[in-house]
Amino acid sequence: MTVLLTISETIDGSAVADALAGGGTGVDFGSTVNDQYSPLIDKSANTGAKTLYIHHDATIDPITDVKTFIQEYGVGTGFTYGGADTAANDYTSLKSLGNASGSSKNNADGLSGGIWIDMDADASTTNQFDQVTFPTVVKIYGDNTTDGTDLATALSLNSAAMVYDAPGETLASAPVTGQIGKATDTVLGTNGKIKLRAYLTALYANGGIVQWEWVIAYSFTA
Repeated sequence: MTVLLTISETIDGSAVADALAGGGTGVDFGSTVNDQYSPLIDKSANTGAKTLYIHHDATIDPITDVKTFIQEYGVGTGFTYGGADTAANDYTSLKSLGNASGSSKNNADGLSGGIWIDMDADASTTNQFDQVTFPTVVKIYGDNTTDGTDLATALSLNSAAMVYDAPGETLASAPVTGQIGKATDTVLGTNGKIKLRAYLTALYANGGIVQWEWVIAYSFTA
């Protein structure tokens, strides 16, 4: 049997379905301003992020080898590109921003760029996206030229991301990197909780709508 993922904005929630430029539904990050990041609440306080939960409908076994990467818009979804440039150029630009990115969690120096992921489910506001202090759970897509830019370089979902509803969001008791348990699994956790941000450097010149695909790869048995 096929195991299907749901990406939601709440634990065990319904699939996120923001309307996208060009048609289709997905996740809208809103507007990103130079020298900042999105979603943004308060830059100096390091607040604001797109929080997403990954869960699935398997009933017998957990899913394994869960990894994420970015790719050119429309390749996996078949959606029509609705951005300001081209899907290929957007993908290239995001990889370049990530590769050249600084390491400031709130872009205090205006040098941070690209798509960042924080895989620490209970990171404090102060510590979220602190790539310098927590490099195993905070990653930049395109870092080191290739990190998280295709299946071969995909980023494994860290064990620190795994939670379940007790009720009330609770950390899994013995999580394993790359594994999300089936419903009621308090050991592995039933959801992978992650936060994403899109950063722009102070001197980035291009504007308009940018689109990309965030891909989740995984293995399953039932």
